[in-house]
Amino acid sequence: MSVETAIRARPAEILAAAPECNRERGVAPPPRETALVAPDGGRPPWTSLPHGRSPATGPLLRRSDPREFLISPLTTATPRISDGAAPAPTAAAAGRARRFELFFRYGNFTMAYATLQPGMQYFESHGGYLAYDRCWGTSFVLGDPVAPVENHAALLEAFVRRYPRTCFCQISKPVGAILARRGWFVNEFGADMELDLPTYDFTGPKKSKLRQAAHKIEREGYTIEERTALDGDQTELEELCSSWLATKTVKREARFLVRPLAFGDERGVRKFVLRDPDGWIVALVAFDPMCERGQVIGYSPAIKRRAVDAPTGAEEAITKFAIEQFRAEGFKSLRLGLMPLYQVEDSAFREAWLLKKCFQWAYRHGDGWLYSFRGHADFKHRYRGSLSKVYIASSTGWNIGPLLALLRLCRLL
Repeated sequence: MSVETAIRARPAEILAAAPECNRERGVAPPPRETALVAPDGGRPPWTSLPHGRSPATGPLLRRSDPREFLISPLTTATPRISDGAAPAPTAAAAGRARRFELFFRYGNFTMAYATLQPGMQYFESHGGYLAYDRCWGTSFVLGDPVAPVENHAALLEAFVRRYPRTCFCQISKPVGAILARRGWFVNEFGADMELDLPTYDFTGPKKSKLRQAAHKIEREGYTIEERTALDGDQTELEELCSSWLATKTVKREARFLVRPLAFGDERGVRKFVLRDPDGWIVALVAFDPMCERGQVIGYSPAIKRRAVDAPTGAEEAITKFAIEQFRAEGFKSLRLGLMPLYQVEDSAFREAWLLKKCFQWAYRHGDGWLYSFRGHADFKHRYRGSLSKVYIASSTGWNIGPLLALLRLCRLL
């Protein structure tokens, strides 16, 4: 059964086709549960790294390849049926399983996993989907289409016919070009940074701050660990997030452009924590997977949390540790994510002039009261990766209304 057929299938048909989807990839089905599960059915393979030890200095004990996961039939908690028949899944659960399969095949960009966050709506067509949400009469699409590249134009065309009042947020240049050909306004929204893991290292004077941060953490007795939901850290992580949120101007968890943290099991997400000498968690970085053709190809740091008393350089040390681990495991790429409004210039497309000026003004004057634009960009520049511009597109020249609606959708207003 193809992905295109699965999108149109009823929930029962989707369940029946799950083993067939696995056979198409040449693998046998695992135990019943729709999730990213290790092929051997055990704990995720990355949990076997000795706590506090980098792949560069300690042995990497592997149970299986974390790039290879399986899709299996979904089971849900429903009342027992007296005749012994297997309970059918809900339509919502079947939809989540279907979209995760599409993500697993086509989710090769930074925001792909964020399209699966709670509260999103979905437009499914042409072998894939667009994730969107609505605010004040405008539809906001998050990221590129999760679909075959050759179907992007048709999927975008179908969506805007149904929802003409739309804004596409954090899209790539090729998707921006498709919309520009339809006469849309396409503006630069900032930049993303990518590290080529097979060739990446931390040598050289320009990366000295990253090395110094890692050495400082080690000297002061801190340790870095990779944790999963099975390790039982939820209460401690909730306290960490509460203390972190208390230091912020906006006392709400952001969403949409920044997905919220889930404390339970998240399919494929890798979470690294920093523990102080007394064993308490004082910082966390969660890395979302990026997938292509049924395999994880890399990661992106999606969520960061730190306690007030966390040491300077905590995030750099955790990220360095994770990069070394991902590189040792043979992954292809790490994307550091959006640097909002960084180097917004004239795009190669028809653009909204006033919106560009607003972005440039906000980057120059918004630090301290709106967002730490320059500090965020400086942090990511320390990794010396390759930059690619990120875009935002709308069918009309922007006014203040849609911009405020986007901020509201992200819980920043």
